[in-house]
Amino acid sequence: MPISDLHAQAVRLLHANRYLTLGTASPEGAPWAVPVTFAWDDADHFYWWSARDARHSRNIAANPVVSLLVYDSRATDAEAQGLYGEGTAQALPPSDLAAALAVFYARRYPDPALRARKARLPGEFQGDSPKRVYRATVRTYSMLTTAPHPVHGNAVPHRIAFPFSTASVNGDTH
Repeated sequence: MPISDLHAQAVRLLHANRYLTLGTASPEGAPWAVPVTFAWDDADHFYWWSARDARHSRNIAANPVVSLLVYDSRATDAEAQGLYGEGTAQALPPSDLAAALAVFYARRYPDPALRARKARLPGEFQGDSPKRVYRATVRTYSMLTTAPHPVHGNAVPHRIAFPFSTASVNGDTH
């Protein structure tokens, strides 16, 4: 499968899906996966907000390595595809909240009137608040390919890493 096809599918998945699956692990290596509503910017950052005492939030505080998967759960087997990402995540400091929330709410709610009703202020994610805004920085992307597996041929699907950046997502419709 040409890289241009992978890129086009990645862009489609980002625009068509409201949730990603976030994978974290405890310091002992116990895995955890959770769906989170997300937004991305043009610097390979993915944003969401969660309870600071949620298992995935505690995992990130202790072990910042994360994986992401954006996919269409309604796709048929023949259409199944996902954008996989690997990187690190952190709860954002107060100084980064305004910019992160602007990205998050602009992407989630492109209509300015709806955004004005739905958007939350930075103060709701700091201090004694139980909520925090998180940012994952993705360093490696991969997707399924139709190319034969190097060992198993066409018997099993497999993923390949490919050059992708959210900076290359043109025609951004939020």
